[in-house]
Amino acid sequence: MQLLILRHGQAEPMFGDDAARQLTERGRAQVAGICARRADELAQVRAIWASPFVRTLQTAQIVAEHLQLPVTTQPLLIGDTDPQAVLDALQQADAADFPLLLVSHQPLVGSLVNGLCGSDNAHPLGTSSLACLNADVWANGCAELAWLQHADGI
Repeated sequence: MQLLILRHGQAEPMFGDDAARQLTERGRAQVAGICARRADELAQVRAIWASPFVRTLQTAQIVAEHLQLPVTTQPLLIGDTDPQAVLDALQQADAADFPLLLVSHQPLVGSLVNGLCGSDNAHPLGTSSLACLNADVWANGCAELAWLQHADGI
């Protein structure tokens, strides 16, 4: 199975409620650029799960418009969730939803990619970074990183 993990695009500075922060124009451009560079791979995605925070929903919506797919809000995808909770949800997910795209935050995205690949912290994810992992089972150390695309300096 294939799992894609996308960190939200660049967001406005935090001046209050973190969950309400929106993407900047640069962030929107970063996400659109990732969609363009990885269009063939993203075209295989069957479902999109996103954190309920504004910036992740905006990021997911940009991808969803390219793919003509709905976005499912998943509260477990906020940044400070225990990665094991996400792995448990992936184990319960319908196989027909894969390839699945998760849109989330740090530190969760880094913990998922590096934990699944058993790679310590070898694969950093900046804003709009998109990772593609392959695995038969979603458990720590059981996935292989197929590729990791970082946003260009837009």
